[in-house]
Amino acid sequence: MNLLPDLLRNFDRGPTTIFRGHADSSWQAIPSIGRSFSGDWEKVLDKEKAILEEFKNRSIASLSVTPKSDIDWLCLMQHHGCPTRLLDYTLNPLIAIYFASDPTIEADGEVIIAKYKRSEASVPNDGLFDIEFPFAYHPPHITERIVGQAGCFVCSATPNRELVGSEQKGIKIPAGHKIRLRKELSVLGISYSSIFPGLDGICGDLRDTIESDLELEDLF
Repeated sequence: MNLLPDLLRNFDRGPTTIFRGHADSSWQAIPSIGRSFSGDWEKVLDKEKAILEEFKNRSIASLSVTPKSDIDWLCLMQHHGCPTRLLDYTLNPLIAIYFASDPTIEADGEVIIAKYKRSEASVPNDGLFDIEFPFAYHPPHITERIVGQAGCFVCSATPNRELVGSEQKGIKIPAGHKIRLRKELSVLGISYSSIFPGLDGICGDLRDTIESDLELEDLF
């Protein structure tokens, strides 16, 4: 019996529907820059803007292509691990299931299914940090990792508050199903190396293989 077909029957699809996988269902969809500050975001907004400007100044010598707008600068920062008001989502529910089924975290996972206003054009700099409602941004510049993850970003209006899209719901991924789901996803070509091209992806695939094999050995 395969788990994926039954799981996917619970997934809504649509032009504005996006997905996010949490390996622990207790995690909240809060952008990285807002996770350590619970007060009024207006008090630290200048610091957020200063980080953006410093990144522009310090990274320009390392770039072959310069982002044209602040939203694209934020995407680049997010891609390289700098805290921003963006949160990663995907258009592919299988990718979200993959992240939610990380067997190294021994807790139930969750796939978040939500709908957000969608933007594929460049967003004007004016007002970017004063938006009233979050929106999904599909960046025009493409990296291998964004392609591998069918990725997009949700830009938060209040970075230290949990993001909740319209018609949002969560699908639980039981901890006991994680390794089996990973094996089913690998048959469909969804693996660490397809999501993270390069040596990190190869090592991630090998990690999943050995964990799956060790679990099977433990049953006998």
